[in-house]
Amino acid sequence: MELLINIIAMKKLNDIVSDKIKVIILVVIVFGSIFTYVIFNNHKTEDKDSVSVKVVATEADKARLEVLKKKFNYTYDEFEKQGWYENKSQTAENSYGRSLLMLHVNSTGYAYLEDQYYGNDWIFHTRVEVLVGDNKYVSGDVSINDKDNVEANGAGSVWEYISYKPGKDNGIIKAIAESGDNTVKVRFVGKQDVQDFTLAKVDQQALKDSYELSELLKKVSN
Repeated sequence: MELLINIIAMKKLNDIVSDKIKVIILVVIVFGSIFTYVIFNNHKTEDKDSVSVKVVATEADKARLEVLKKKFNYTYDEFEKQGWYENKSQTAENSYGRSLLMLHVNSTGYAYLEDQYYGNDWIFHTRVEVLVGDNKYVSGDVSINDKDNVEANGAGSVWEYISYKPGKDNGIIKAIAESGDNTVKVRFVGKQDVQDFTLAKVDQQALKDSYELSELLKKVSN
């Protein structure tokens, strides 16, 4: 009889302990869920706030943009529903016989760097290196077989063009745009040879204007 009483008492004790453990587990789960919800929503709010910050164009920005546009030819593509700006000092006609760097800018402000190698023989270049003062900038590699690496020839001359997109210029655009009076030296690095030259002042200024145009277009589009 006494043994039976002890067994019943032990069972009740186990049930009580079990119920307490269940309550503790439930409390932990509830508070854990509340904590996770609060942390997640705080991060979500912070991310939302950071994304919602926009740079609004001033009237001075808009006026400057209109002045700057006069330095460019603008071509609208009906199929792509966007236009592209071409600096008037870097048209196909006045860029024919020289190596240079240029910036292509579309109507939304998107921009990418393109280089043009000109010479009597191929160098099959895949990247460009730039010196602005003592600072060196190296683009990403664009292989010979890449669609953004194009070759052409005619009348005993050859051309090689590389488009560095998206972002393969690795800071070259911004460095030249902010180069001030510093000389910009350029090296086309090829599999067969290299070509070194000093970027013409007219091309240096064209890139500065193109970069400024890009930034202003982004502001206005916001």
